[in-house]
Amino acid sequence: MTDASEPTLSPDELVARAAAMRDELRERQAETEERTFYAEDTHLAFREAGFYRILQPRALGGLELDVEAYYRVVMELSRGCPSTGWCFCLGGAHVLQLAAFFSERAQADVIGADGHFVAASRDMPSGVVERVADGWCVTGTWNYCSGAPWSTHFIARARIGHEPDARLALVAIPRDGWRMLDDWHGMLGMRGTGSHSIEVPGTVVPDHFVVADDPFDAGEDDRTVAEVAYGNPLYHPQHLNFFHGEIGAIMSGVAAAAVDEYERITLAKRTYDPLPPGPRWAAPDYQRPLGIGAAKAQAAREIVLGTARRHLELARRDAEGGGRYRLDEDLLLESMHGQAASMAFEAVELLVRMSGSSHAVRAEQRMERYMRDALVYRSHQQGYAIEMMATRLGAARLEHLRSA
Repeated sequence: MTDASEPTLSPDELVARAAAMRDELRERQAETEERTFYAEDTHLAFREAGFYRILQPRALGGLELDVEAYYRVVMELSRGCPSTGWCFCLGGAHVLQLAAFFSERAQADVIGADGHFVAASRDMPSGVVERVADGWCVTGTWNYCSGAPWSTHFIARARIGHEPDARLALVAIPRDGWRMLDDWHGMLGMRGTGSHSIEVPGTVVPDHFVVADDPFDAGEDDRTVAEVAYGNPLYHPQHLNFFHGEIGAIMSGVAAAAVDEYERITLAKRTYDPLPPGPRWAAPDYQRPLGIGAAKAQAAREIVLGTARRHLELARRDAEGGGRYRLDEDLLLESMHGQAASMAFEAVELLVRMSGSSHAVRAEQRMERYMRDALVYRSHQQGYAIEMMATRLGAARLEHLRSA
C-alpha cells in the first residue's frame, strides 16, 4: 500500500489507526528518547496510515481533512508517546503554511509527484535569503526544528539580506539543500521530538520557493475577504492559533497518558497511611486526584477540539464575505489553546505527585517521563506563556473597539 492509495479516509478511521498504535508507542518511549526521534518503521507506519496527508490538499495527493481531525490524531499519538506526538505534529502540520502562503506552482513542485510532504519549520529568522542569478541563496542555522528527522523539506523564516531591520521572507528548502545537526541531546524532557537544528549552507532555490513579503502579518491589512487556496477555508492565511493548538493537542495527549498510568498504578498498589493498609483504588485520597485529573484532561481536549471548530467557522465566514477574520479573534483562540495546555499540565502535575516517589522521580518510569515532558511545555518559548497571550489578546481587543 502507498500512502496515497486511500483518498477517502474518514477522521474516525484515522483516529482508530492512531489509537491502535498506542501500546507500541508506549513501550518504545525509552528508545525514542535515546534516538531523539521515532524509529523509521514508525515513520513508515504513519505514512502508510495516511497521517502525513491529513491537512494536505486533495489536489496534491492529500486527504484535505480539517484541523479537528489532525488534532485528534495528534492526541492519540501523544497519549502513546508524548515525544512521538510532538515530532509528528510539528512536522506534519506545516503543509498549511505551504498551501496558505506559497503559489500553486510552488506547492506542486515542492510536494512532487509522490504526494509525500513533511516539513520542519522555524519562525525565528536565523538566516538570510539573497537574490542570485537563478533564484535565491539561503544561508543560516535554525534551532529547535521539531520533526526534522523525517522531513522532506524545511520551511524557514529568514531576513532578506543582512541588515537587522531587513524585511522577512518565508522559504521552502528541499531535503538535499540542508542538513540536520546532531544537537538534540541533554534535554530535560521531550527528548524524542527530533527538534534538531537545521543548517542551510548556501543553497539556491528557485524564485517561487520564496514568499518575499512576510506572510505572518496576515490580518493586519484592510482586506475584507480572504483569499484561500483550493476554495477551502482550511487554508486561510489567518491561523496563528493553529500553531498553539498543536501544543494544546500534544499536552491533552500527555494528560490522557498520565491518567492511564495513574489508573494502572492505583489499581496495583496499596496505601500505607492511614492504617490499616488497603488497596489504593478504594481510598478516597487516591480516587479524588483521578477524578480531578481525568476531568482536567478531558476539559483540555474539548477546548482544543472546540477551538479548532471555531477557527474553521471564522475562516469560512471570512472567505464567504460574511466578516473579516480579525486578529483579536485569532488571538482569543490562541489564548484558549494556551488555557487548555495549562489545564493539561495541572492534570499531569497532580497525577504525578499522587503516584508516589517510586513512579514520580525514578528514572525511566512513565510518570517521571510525563512530568519531564510537561515541564518542557511550560518552558517552550515565552510566547506560549498564557500571561503573555492574555496581554496580546487584551491589546488587540481594545484596539478593535477603538477603531470600530
